Amino acid sequence: MTEFIKDGTGTGQRAKVDGKNRLHSFSTIETGGTEAATEGDLYNINSGTINLSTSNKSALLYIKNTDTVSWVVNRVFYNAGVSTGGAGEFLAEVAANPTLGTLISAGVDLPAFNLNFGSSKQLSADLKVGAEGSTVTDGVVRVGTIIPTSGTRVLISFDSIILESGSSLAVTITPQTGNTSMNIQVGLNLYRVTD
Repeated sequence: MTEFIKDGTGTGQRAKVDGKNRLHSFSTIETGGTEAATEGDLYNINSGTINLSTSNKSALLYIKNTDTVSWVVNRVFYNAGVSTGGAGEFLAEVAANPTLGTLISAGVDLPAFNLNFGSSKQLSADLKVGAEGSTVTDGVVRVGTIIPTSGTRVLISFDSIILESGSSLAVTITPQTGNTSMNIQVGLNLYRVTD
């Protein structure tokens, strides 16, 4: 008995198999972020420009998932201006599940921007931005990045940091020794996992 893979729309088209038993098909592949964006579920969270006036660690961005579904953080980025007084590398860290510190208790509320400009969906989240000297005093650093120089943009693609409902993260920056002024922006893109 001969069996065929046929078009399910009723056209009667059959799939082609070549002499090496390869099935021929045409497909469109998109990332999870692109799929989420078309549904209005991809967001950008950005600290805006913050001036760091010392070489001490500052907690600059906090997000907590208060949604009913998990999120995938697929990009973290750092835009750093040139340091005054500091030279060489600085440190960026992402901490998992912080609960204490002035960033969380006294940070400024921050919006999440939907990257589907035609969507009115909003992200269910606690979002805070900090300033020079803001702290997180617990949580576990899961991602540390030495950035070799200020006056640069660093984009880290993940597609693997998962924030389940109730979980959180914070981003801290430790400028170069001797820094007296460095403008920085920290941010991330995330999408909701809806299927």
